[in-house]
Amino acid sequence: MKMNVASFEINDYLNHEFACDCGKVHTTRLEHVRVCEHAKEDILKYLQEHAYKTVYLIEDENTCRVYGEELETYLNANGIDSDHVILDADVVPDEASVFRILVNMKRKYDYILGIGSGTLNDLSKFISYKVSLDYGIAATAPSMDGFASVGAALIIDDLKTTYDCHVPTAIFADLEVLANAPLDMIKAGLGDIVGKYNCLVDWKIAHITNDEYYCQTIVDMVYKSIQEVVAHADGVLTRDKAAVKAITEALIETGMAMGFVGNSRPASGSEHHISHYWEMKFLFAHHKPVFHGTKVGLATPGVLAMWKKLAQDGIDFAACRERIKNFDSAAWEALVKDRFEGAAAGVLALEKKTGKNNIEKALKRIDLIEETWPDIKAVIEQELPQPEEVSAILKSVEAPYCPEQIDIDEAMAKDSVILAKEVRVRYGLLQLLWDLGLLEDYSTVFVDYYRKN
Repeated sequence: MKMNVASFEINDYLNHEFACDCGKVHTTRLEHVRVCEHAKEDILKYLQEHAYKTVYLIEDENTCRVYGEELETYLNANGIDSDHVILDADVVPDEASVFRILVNMKRKYDYILGIGSGTLNDLSKFISYKVSLDYGIAATAPSMDGFASVGAALIIDDLKTTYDCHVPTAIFADLEVLANAPLDMIKAGLGDIVGKYNCLVDWKIAHITNDEYYCQTIVDMVYKSIQEVVAHADGVLTRDKAAVKAITEALIETGMAMGFVGNSRPASGSEHHISHYWEMKFLFAHHKPVFHGTKVGLATPGVLAMWKKLAQDGIDFAACRERIKNFDSAAWEALVKDRFEGAAAGVLALEKKTGKNNIEKALKRIDLIEETWPDIKAVIEQELPQPEEVSAILKSVEAPYCPEQIDIDEAMAKDSVILAKEVRVRYGLLQLLWDLGLLEDYSTVFVDYYRKN
């Protein structure tokens, strides 16, 4: 069976194997998605059909209040036996949270059901994988794209780390609950989706320069999701349910796209790496967390500005080779130790293992970039929107569009461009700029864009 992206609705992607032109067979363990009114009835039906009699609910103080308590009461009244753990409202997905969830498990369960969004989905995914149980998620806000992905993003030893786990078997989203979520969380969902403009190009450039696996069908699937969200953006501020549904389904579909290809390429690129860096710095400073999608959306125009500047200016490849030959690894290590604080050891270990910044490897990549530069330039010019277009979308929903609005000063913004690539082994704009010896210069392009827009 072939994917027909143009005509498929969200459930058309489930319970099938798709032989694709990319050479892979795309499939997902996700078997059930419902974005609807009165979702608790669908949850009960799903549990009953699968003979799940004992369920462990993972929630926090907020999600318990807005949905979890009501849902658990309903399930208990209809024959489902349950226990729950209620985490703090500002829960962090770290070792302490994992331990707390585990020690509150009172018996063997048939199923784990997370109630929440980003952090609670990650924790439910990780725990269920470790104890070899299937899990589902009852979404309470359309705030991020990890619902259907295989990865669980945790903070371990102060370092943001994504663990390969498994996808949920079911995703439930009650439109009444979602539409009444904090407005900043709905805006964050939109921000996460507009970030896909860049990550898809990061992926394509990696394919062009490094022959990395690439699937045009999955790219088309994600682009369709972006277009649906942008078309409904004017309904965000009024909590219009059509807009909320468009965002929710786009977030689920991009998670499914990650599952189809087996990694996060269709949904995460340089804009996500910058967001992860900001998140770590906020943790170090005990700063109130900012929603993931808010940071991703905010980082996207600056990343697009760097791409457009690169295409406009062109590249002196001979000068690039000289710059990279003069890379000062000792100075880099000192900078990592200073900026990454408690996470520095993990960053240095990653570099030792992978050699992202190895000079000889970089020189070979420069050769490939030079050889494929006309194709790279065409992608930048033809497949990326102007950064001002994305800024306009963010402004239209009254989302943050300048780093200072979320307490990121220019120094931290520059650092994020220079250092964000160190937390992932993923080829994209930031690594490409480092290869060319231009990363520090382009950190100024990033900062200047927000100064002017």
